[in-house]
Amino acid sequence: MKTRFKTVFLLFAGLLSAPLAQGSPFNSFIVALWPEYDRPGVLVILTGEIKTDHLPLRIRTPLPDGADVVIAMGQEGGGSDLSPVPVTREGTVEWIDATFVTPQFQIEFYFNPFEENKLREVEYLFQINHTLEDYHVAVQMPLGGEGFSFSEADVDSAQDDHGLQYIRKRFAVLAADSPKPFSLSYRNDDGRLTVNILQRMLDTMPTQEFQTDTQPQAVSRYRLPTYEPYFILGAVALIIGAVFWRAEKKRGNMTQKNGKNFCSNCGSRIGGSGNFCTNCGMKLT
Repeated sequence: MKTRFKTVFLLFAGLLSAPLAQGSPFNSFIVALWPEYDRPGVLVILTGEIKTDHLPLRIRTPLPDGADVVIAMGQEGGGSDLSPVPVTREGTVEWIDATFVTPQFQIEFYFNPFEENKLREVEYLFQINHTLEDYHVAVQMPLGGEGFSFSEADVDSAQDDHGLQYIRKRFAVLAADSPKPFSLSYRNDDGRLTVNILQRMLDTMPTQEFQTDTQPQAVSRYRLPTYEPYFILGAVALIIGAVFWRAEKKRGNMTQKNGKNFCSNCGSRIGGSGNFCTNCGMKLT
């Protein structure tokens, strides 16, 4: 009942406020352009957060000519990773037309507007079926580019740990279904992609700079296997035991020879209970 009342109230409020601008269904929205990042052309990334009370939300946005690899995350019927997104055609224009069911969403596609020359010129006409308030446009400047220019003035710039530079601009409001063009240009004399340049930079950097988690190794000394000490101790014990056994045996023999069962003169065994040795005749004590 609360949900139904809230929906009716919002519809009624919308009628009262017309033709005033409606509120945006997004908490945040970013249009990102990455020219010649990992393939020829421009990677376009539309990402943001949908207000939970606007879920599910249908998003429609036109695709530039020749756009391909259209994928998204957060749409109905998709998984937790980027997956193909529905595309419809109206006349000569293709549109992304998908319903998103999670607050965080992301849409990606490529298009290649470049001619066969070193001058790169891009024009992207952005349009969406919802009002945007306080949204941002961000451009990743290609590492292989020179003389970069952007259609928007008063932009902020930043640089990440890999040396990639970005420019960004904040916009206040974009009405639903209102086209907003963005253009940029630069030179790329050798046609290198940003990821290739990054990889080459990483390959030429000293190896030790990436071994931050490596612990110093102690000097390795020769160590006996665990069974060898016990083997050696056992052998020594056997040898010592044999020596003591022989010594005890010899002493026992000497004791018996020195006793009453043997003649103290000739060492012959004495039998019976006689008082004289039967061998040498010596008197026994």
